[in-house]
This record gives sequence, structure tokens and C-alpha cells, in this order.
Amino acid sequence: SEPRAFEPFYLGSMLWYLRATNIRERNLHRLGKNVSARARRLLSSKSNDDGVVAVQLDYYMSHQFAGVAVALVNNIYTAKGLNRVDFLPICPVGLEMERVRQYHNKNEGVVTIGSVEQNVFIPTLYNNPSLNTTAVASIFRRSPLSVASLKEQLEEGDVIGAHEDTVELLQRLFPQQRVVASPRNTKNHDLLSRKFAGIQVYTTTEVPTLRHMLLDKTKTNNQLVVTALEDDNGTNHLGYSQMLFVPNEVLDCTNGRRETTKAFLEATFEGWQKAIQDPNEAILAVAEAQKMLKLDDESNDHWYPSAEFEKEMLELCNNYVKETIQGDRLGVLNADRWSEATSWLLQEKKNVDPLLGFDTTKLWQPPEKLLAGNELARNMMEETRESALRFAKTHNGRKPSLAVITVGSLARYQHAERRVQLYSNPSNSWFRKTDSGAAQGIDVYEIQLDADSSTTTTETVLSEIYKIRDKVDAVQAMWPFPDHIDSARVFSAIPVNKDADGIHYIGQLEIGNKDACPPVTPAAAMELIQHDDNGVVKGKHALVVGRSPIVGSPLAHMLREAGATVTVAHSDTTNLEELVGMADLVVACAGLPGVIRGEWIKKKGAMVVSVGTTFDGKELQSDIAGEIPSSVVSKWTPVPGGVGPLSLPVLFRNVVNLAWAASKKGHSLVAANSGLHSQDLCV
Repeated sequence: SEPRAFEPFYLGSMLWYLRATNIRERNLHRLGKNVSARARRLLSSKSNDDGVVAVQLDYYMSHQFAGVAVALVNNIYTAKGLNRVDFLPICPVGLEMERVRQYHNKNEGVVTIGSVEQNVFIPTLYNNPSLNTTAVASIFRRSPLSVASLKEQLEEGDVIGAHEDTVELLQRLFPQQRVVASPRNTKNHDLLSRKFAGIQVYTTTEVPTLRHMLLDKTKTNNQLVVTALEDDNGTNHLGYSQMLFVPNEVLDCTNGRRETTKAFLEATFEGWQKAIQDPNEAILAVAEAQKMLKLDDESNDHWYPSAEFEKEMLELCNNYVKETIQGDRLGVLNADRWSEATSWLLQEKKNVDPLLGFDTTKLWQPPEKLLAGNELARNMMEETRESALRFAKTHNGRKPSLAVITVGSLARYQHAERRVQLYSNPSNSWFRKTDSGAAQGIDVYEIQLDADSSTTTTETVLSEIYKIRDKVDAVQAMWPFPDHIDSARVFSAIPVNKDADGIHYIGQLEIGNKDACPPVTPAAAMELIQHDDNGVVKGKHALVVGRSPIVGSPLAHMLREAGATVTVAHSDTTNLEELVGMADLVVACAGLPGVIRGEWIKKKGAMVVSVGTTFDGKELQSDIAGEIPSSVVSKWTPVPGGVGPLSLPVLFRNVVNLAWAASKKGHSLVAANSGLHSQDLCV
């Protein structure tokens, strides 16, 4: 039967619903030394409401809440000190904020947390400030909201079916069509039956379902046209999705509810991290959570009954979640992105605070001394993508283009797919350049040559470069080459005006060419160092640990150009600990785990940048082992989440800049990009 309003679904005996003293004592005994001091404090609380959270999801328990499901099933909420997590009944669309406020007013000791889209949250809060709610984190950084149609192009007067809380937004984006509120549980069949010309969908759920349904029905899904509402031109800004919000009072530092909220977020995003690491277990956790909570799929047509679909849906959700990482945590809200979306959503309103509803108390922000590169990388990639799209529009659809030449299997690519799964996605991964290029408006052609000296010689590599270099805007030759390849001849065959990876950079600077592209990874490190307010290196003593020709050597040159006094050390340096202790800026780029110890850093106010990383099949290992003393340093980079995310945006920026530079000089390519195909270039 339908539960009464605000009557929460409690978890069964498998988890917590043993109430008050019994559960606190049981959890403390079971968790023992594995529970934090804060968790022990919360679990030992005398109040029945301390450490209790009530959750108002904006949709039924499904893969888009996989992190929550994993945290439930694996007792992560308990381990973080929560006595109980209750789930409120799913409410009509658009009423999530009202329900959270009402439940909080009746249960002030309980932390009530809701989820909703920013494009719903902002207009609702603006129109009803008395709701007094604040966004603290988000599961997705971008909105997967789209419109699906079986027509190549929607015509004037066509009807689009949408959720009640999204009608106004869609009408604004589709002024030539008529947008009406429609049932969300039958939307896919409504589209397939042609009841509507288009429907509101999410790329994580209904879109893959529709593709499967069309394959079953017509043996093809090519007729499905999906239009993302955050468009390619960057003109629409919907902001965050599956955003988590709380009543304002919860953030007050004078009560334990703020601490409880943080514990909930820690557990939830630890759950998401586990879902990313092991999708199969996460799928099982979602099914288990659905049974426990009875928050099932409402008998709708959004799901396709197959294991393949479930895996696809979770992978899509995981990719959205990974975009929220900043430094040491998932789920981080960025003030600039929030403000941009808020201003766009309320662009016709007066006296708009761009930070309306944004948590300025920084409950769920990385440590201030953490020098994270994730958000900077995303912004750089968005700017590069916009430039690439402008280039294509200016040049009759021709996109900036890059040829990547690799000989043999590179050691750092050994676990490429696992690294994509854990840390990035196909639209922004160094290990998926063709897919990433397509997502950013850049044509990438990957040429893979065999390492066998009997089939691939220096002349073979040179021949490939000569064949391709006049057909693309940029060339990248992947270092290192096998010993039998003359790398000097290969790199020399790449023209300066096609050099995407800065092979010629130092020499060109020495002869006065300031327009040469910088080497990718050193430039990424410099971007991060100089982006920070304290990143002025002029007059500082910089220690670069590493001497490779693609990272350490050019990075030392860049730092000297920026005014630093530079010392270059390496794994054979005998007084490395002494040098580390004296440096204002320590840059580790040796690619040797633990070549530096954290306790060696002793200069007050030093900045520490770890460029070199090694993947051991399970996780990334930094060149710097042990704890970096936060009381000593001014900033330090995390691993992962420091320099690494910036490398691909810098590479693509180089490609687009080279394309524009050649165009302005009147240079044209021998063949249009459309005549090249990546599969034709593999040897």
C-alpha cells in the first residue's frame, strides 16, 4: 500500500533498523578499530536523532543512485558514524524541495537530504525563498537531459512530452514546438507510438532503452535522434544533475547535523568510487537496495530487461559521476559553473545572486591547500572545444585534425582501459584520443606500427609521417621508440608548424619563435602551477626531479623562462633529500614511485607538484611516497587529480591553435579530413 506522506521506508534487519541503544552498541562493537573518531562519537550519541539521515530521492532507486545503493549494502553509512538512513516516499516531480523542507520542520534533529536537478532547484528556490535550502554536492556535473525524436528534425507545431517540472525549460529551448506535461512512466512507448513527436529523456536511462526497443522492433536504431539540451555551442547552461541539497539550518556549525551531513556525503561518494571500481557488484547492490527499500521502477518503460542494458546504464552514470571529481573527492560543486548555470536559468529575472542556493560554507570542498587540476582541465577542454567548433564552422565543416603515430606497445598503455574506467571516460581520456577528439570536435587518426624491426624500420616510420603530415593540422609521435628506430630523424620529420607535442619547443624558443607549441605534460604542469594564486615562480628555487626529454628537461627550461632558479635532480642524485628540503617548488617527474619521501619537504611555504605517476594495475602511485606535511607546504597536488587531467586539454589546445595558425597564413591541407579514416591508417 502507498505509505502515508513523509513516512520513511526504514531499512530491514540486514542493516540498521534496530533503533537507538542496541544498534549503537552493535555497530561500535562490530566496527571496532575501523571506525573513525567522528563515527564513534556519532554512534555513541545519546539522542535518537543524532546521526540519522532522511533521504528524498527525486527518482526511484536505480543505477543513477548506484553509489547510495553500494553504501547501503556494504554498511558504509554505518562505518561513517550514521545511526540510521531512512528513505522518504518518491514524491511528484518538482516537489522534492518542498518535501525536504516540510520533513525537516517536523523532524529538526534529523538531517534531511534531497536530490534534484539544478535546472529545477534554482527556479524553485528563486520563486519560493522560504524553502531555505542549499546545494552541498552533486552526483552528476552535467545534465544528461535531452529530447529524443524519431524525426530527423522537429517541425514547427510538433508536440514534445516532458515532465511537469521541465515544461517551462523545454518550451524556452524549443520555441517553435509545443511542450506539454506528460506521464513519465510511459514516455518511451508514447514516442514509439507517435503520440508525441519528441519526449524528454536522459542519456543515461531512456536513450539506451529506446535504442534497445527500436532494435527489437525494427532491427535498427538509426532513426532515433537525440538532442542534448546543453548544446554544442555552449549557449545553454543547465548546471548540475542529481544535485544533493539540505535545509540551510543543517549547515550551522553549532550543531551535529553538519557533521552528520558530511558523513553521509563521505559514505555516498565512497559508494560511488566502489561502483566505478566494480560495476558488476554495483549492479547487484542496486537490485538489493531496490528490494530493501521498495523504491523500485514504478512499472515504467524506462528500463530494458537485460544485463547488457544494466551494464551500459551504469557505465554512462559512472562517466557522469567521474566528471565531478576535484582533487581528493567526487561530487564537488564548482562556484563558477554554478553561477554560470544560475545566471542562465534566471536570465530574465531581476536581482539574481549567481550563487543562489550554493554552499558557501564549503562543507564538501577539497582542502584549500590541495592543488587539483580537474576543474581547470574541464574548463580548458570546454574552451578548446568551442574553438574547434568555431574553426569547423569557419572552414565549411572541416575539423582541426591530429595524427598520432605509435611504434609498438607503450608500457604506460598496459592498463589503459582500466585507467579509463577508474579516472576518466571516452570523451576526455589520453588513452582514447580518437573518441575524445570526436567528442571535442577534433579528428584524430591513430597510426599503430608494429615494433618488430623486420617490419618497422626508421624508414617505415618516416614514410608514415611523410604520407600524413600534409593531410592533418598536427602530428604527435609517441615517445619512446624501440631502440632500432632513429628517434632524432623521426622527430625532425615533424614540421614545427605541425608539432603538437612540442618536440621542437626549446630550440624554437632559443631562436626567438614564441609561437611554437609547448610540450604537453610540462605545459600542463605549468598551467597548474601558475593558475594558483601562489603560483608565482619568479625568484623561487625550483627543484625538478627527473630529466626525460619529454617532461623533466623541457619543464626545467619553462621554469627558468618564468624566472625560477632551477636545479635538476634525478634518481641517481646522492643528496636528493637535502635538495628537496631546500626547494621552494618541488616538481617530481621521474616516473619512479617513492623516489621522494613526503617528510623530506621542510621548506615553509613550499609548493609540491607530482607529475610522475605509475599505475600498478590497481591504482596510480605518485613519485612522492608518504604524507606531505600540510603544516609546511603552501600547496600540493593530489595523485590522481593533479597534473594528469590537464595533459589531453593541452594537447588538443595545441592542435586547434596549429589549425588556426595555418589557416591565418593561408595554408591548406592536401586532402580534406573527411577523406581520412582512422582504420585506414593502422599498419
